[in-house]
Amino acid sequence: MAEGFLYNWRRARYFEPDQEKSTRRARLAGWAEAGALICLTGLAALLPFQAITASREICLHLGLFFWLARMVVLRRWDLVRTPLDIPLALFLAAGVFSLFSAVDVAYTWRELRGEMLKGLLVYYLAVNNLRGEARAGLVCWALIAAAAVMDVYGVIESFSLPSGRAVFSLHASSPQLFTWLVQSAPFLMLGALWFKNKKARLAVTLILVLHAAVLYLSLGRMAMVAVVMEAALVLYLAGLSRRVILLGCLAILLGLALLMPRPIITLDDQSGRELRIGGLAVPGLKSTRLVMWQGAWDHIRDHPWTGVGFGRRSFVKKYPDYLKIEPEMWHTHNTFISLAVETGLQGLAAFCLVLYQVFRRLWPGAETARVWLRSGPAGLMILGALIMAAGFILSNLTNDMFDDDAALLFWLLIGASFSLRQHKAVPAPPD
Repeated sequence: MAEGFLYNWRRARYFEPDQEKSTRRARLAGWAEAGALICLTGLAALLPFQAITASREICLHLGLFFWLARMVVLRRWDLVRTPLDIPLALFLAAGVFSLFSAVDVAYTWRELRGEMLKGLLVYYLAVNNLRGEARAGLVCWALIAAAAVMDVYGVIESFSLPSGRAVFSLHASSPQLFTWLVQSAPFLMLGALWFKNKKARLAVTLILVLHAAVLYLSLGRMAMVAVVMEAALVLYLAGLSRRVILLGCLAILLGLALLMPRPIITLDDQSGRELRIGGLAVPGLKSTRLVMWQGAWDHIRDHPWTGVGFGRRSFVKKYPDYLKIEPEMWHTHNTFISLAVETGLQGLAAFCLVLYQVFRRLWPGAETARVWLRSGPAGLMILGALIMAAGFILSNLTNDMFDDDAALLFWLLIGASFSLRQHKAVPAPPD
């Protein structure tokens, strides 16, 4: 495995590895290409580690420096255009427009710079600097290595926690951990199918087992549903019968609903804050969520085009009484509702357009996807990012983790995928 990594590094250092670097300018540009690759690989590997959050800033800023340096040295501004350019510009414009109606302008400006703009920079860094299959392979290896460390530590941590307590692993909180688990799971599942080397396949399979254990220990109920859905998509790409997949998923979801440490459905009165349907309590959906969703809908109905300002805390800044109901519910716990409240319906529409283009442009059809799965790291990266996006959005229907490192990893993987598609690193789907 180490030999394979070193071989990929030698192939991946430059955009065009076979081209002779005969001039000083070309050699400098080559080193800039290698520097940008190191930064992208570092972002993929280090984003979930809470203790070294400064690493993401270092990787991002150095990556932007190497990208700019390459273009300056070559005197060629070869920026890659993608189908997301216009939707992302509209999304950014909606965020900026929300400043004019923001309840806290300073907070919204800080969130725009620290969340939205940073995410877009990561996207364009990946789009313009991944390009080749060998470089995609290194990013995939970085994700798998991060998963190994996080999963092993999470399992070890569980032995020191009281029963029923959620693990954090090396992340900042349980929601951030299980969101990252949703994002990284497709690459492990696809890797277990894709790797031809028996040792590599066995290693990835073991990491996947630990991944599932840590997901269970993180107590993220919607995250578990999302990972089951991701597994169904992977099995579909592997050619398994749709009926078998459906029956298997229903059996797993029923087991999770009844048997997990925090079951989704119970028959007792554990808490008055839980949503109740007749005699059933639904601990996975606190009644406070529905109250906040109703309040958000009331705001959208009265002010459809003027948001309260981009940023997850803007809603409770505008309506602080919700914090009196439950202090930990400081945002609406739904990404789509949050964006509609924060940036107006125009912001929600722009974000939906981004997602539409992601799924439309990256999904090649089942037959071509199966060819990609067997083709190499580029196919693994694109299919992994596509399945990740589906699971990530599903998990955010009862939460809003589209921020911080989760959002940065989303944009990194989507940008890497569009880079590979634009540079035709995989076969084009049939028309």
